[in-house]
Amino acid sequence: MGPVSCHYRPVSMDDKLSSVLGKQPSWWMVIMLGVAVVILFVPMIIFTVMANREACKDGLLAEQKCRNFTHLLESQLTQAQDVLLEMKIQAATCNQTVVTLTASLETEKAHSHKQQEVVQELQGEIEKLKQQLQDTTTELKQLRKKNEASEGGNGSTSSGNTINFLAIYVLLTLSLGALLA
Repeated sequence: MGPVSCHYRPVSMDDKLSSVLGKQPSWWMVIMLGVAVVILFVPMIIFTVMANREACKDGLLAEQKCRNFTHLLESQLTQAQDVLLEMKIQAATCNQTVVTLTASLETEKAHSHKQQEVVQELQGEIEKLKQQLQDTTTELKQLRKKNEASEGGNGSTSSGNTINFLAIYVLLTLSLGALLA
């Protein structure tokens, strides 16, 4: 047998498409296709929203916790800074008090040293006055003995007593004046 040749006439694609769908797509097909798309997309959108809502709730909760913790940390930081400022003020006050007390102590030491010098001077004066009193008392005793020997017992002891009291009065006055000076 010999080769068989078949000749087909070329058909345009537009003709094929129009034969499958008809001449024009009808409106009810477009509407049905739209309804099918809506029916498929609505549950998918609802599912997506619900899944995202849980994630959003978790995210919002985490964000709120983070804000609360941040606020707590800021509050604690502010309190710590306030305490630090108070401590710095107290330290400055203490340092100023130390400086003042040190200066006062130095002044008191100098004053105490002067008082000790004055006390030593006064003790020296007292010793001198005691020595003068002893010398004067000895001199008075000698004068009294001379006076008694020269009077020979005339009995004029009242003038001797007067001199005795006068000398003691003068010496005591001088001693007190020196102590008060």
